Amino acid sequence: MTRSIALVAALGLAGCFASHPGDRQELMGEDCYACHKRDYVATAAPVHGATPAVFSTACANCHRTVSWAPALEGLHSDVFLLATGAHAPIACLGCHALDLARTSRQGANTNCIQCHPDDVRQREQHDGVTSVTSQPYAYLASVPNFCLQCHPAGTAIRHPDNLFARRDHHAVPCIDCHDRKAGPDTLGRNVTCVDAKCHHTLGFSDSIGSHRTTDYRAARGDGASRNFCHQCHR
Repeated sequence: MTRSIALVAALGLAGCFASHPGDRQELMGEDCYACHKRDYVATAAPVHGATPAVFSTACANCHRTVSWAPALEGLHSDVFLLATGAHAPIACLGCHALDLARTSRQGANTNCIQCHPDDVRQREQHDGVTSVTSQPYAYLASVPNFCLQCHPAGTAIRHPDNLFARRDHHAVPCIDCHDRKAGPDTLGRNVTCVDAKCHHTLGFSDSIGSHRTTDYRAARGDGASRNFCHQCHR
């Protein structure tokens, strides 16, 4: 019985080593440290053991399973938000493509476009958008991290659907309501209800039900505010 157990164990170990050749780290799991503690402690370029807060024992955060180098350099920049939002559950190597650059500093090897392709949703959300230097939006497939130019923190404005629902007649492309030449979408300041293809004839609105009231005419003013409708229809 003992010999059988020993034989099974030996065969099992042989199988492990057969699938884990000397120059490659082909692993089924991510608990590398259990077997590579000695390597972790001995690493001197850079030193790992003396700075566990920077170089954790979760090796797969910074190293691929096919080779130890290249690897990431430790703590993530505090500019790009990871604690909350869509990027929170993504592993480091889910965003950083180590073959793109030898260093990850300032997101040099970040690959955004693998999750943000040039699809209909991407084009619709950026229709009419300009950069901080007033350049029109362009999808740069040759620059995998071009998104960082306008989204350095990895975040973007979310539509407040809980306040203004995009359903029924308002289930339209962003550009139909937002005049991005008038400024960014923040807080709906560039929304144009009056001349946005829908509520465009004030004379007609003036003759409808409650729109005949003094309050309506006060909200409308001289018509200069193109989103005055929000005062009553928030």
